[in-house]
Amino acid sequence: MEIVYVYVKKRSKFGKQCNFSDRQAELNIDIPPNPELAKQFVERNPVDTGIQCSTSMSEHEANTERFEMETRGVNHIEGGWPKDVNPLELEQTIRFRKKVEKDENYINTIMQLGSIMEHCIKQNNAIDIYQEYFDDEDAVEVMEEAPSAKTINVFRDPQEIKRPATHISWHPDGNRKLAVAYSCLNFQRAPEGMSNESYIWDLGEKQRGPVAREG
Repeated sequence: MEIVYVYVKKRSKFGKQCNFSDRQAELNIDIPPNPELAKQFVERNPVDTGIQCSTSMSEHEANTERFEMETRGVNHIEGGWPKDVNPLELEQTIRFRKKVEKDENYINTIMQLGSIMEHCIKQNNAIDIYQEYFDDEDAVEVMEEAPSAKTINVFRDPQEIKRPATHISWHPDGNRKLAVAYSCLNFQRAPEGMSNESYIWDLGEKQRGPVAREG
């Protein structure tokens, strides 16, 4: 979409020519200085001001070169079939393929593309992915036993009213200490007298017992 706005202005609308004449000086107003107001100002020295060296114009316009644009699109469904061949009809496509395969240009094109493909295939075959590079390496024995787990120790809540553990945190300097926090999972239904203490278990000193933390 091209955006254009055209307007016409008469020369008389620009204003009339200035015609100056000499006359005596005329005093329109005389305001004496006010010392009180002068105290509120400071003389600025030096003074910086900007100037423009371009030519002054009464009117200026600029119009860039018109650039024509066009939008095109292609709907590609299947292959480059001619107009008289329906790609949805299997018999028509087979008949057209047989006709093209007998053309000499088709054979030459296939031979040319085949050489390029052969070069790429040879690049992939340059490395034997089945070669054994480390013959002296001992074979890893495969464990045929089923995986299993066993319980080493059980840490129970020392309180009389048992609480489920809601958070477990290991000590950052090692796996010797374990902090466990307990709470009631039923919202606002905690039993009366239930403790809110958390415990720190020392795995190296099992007989010593946990250290309680209020929170």
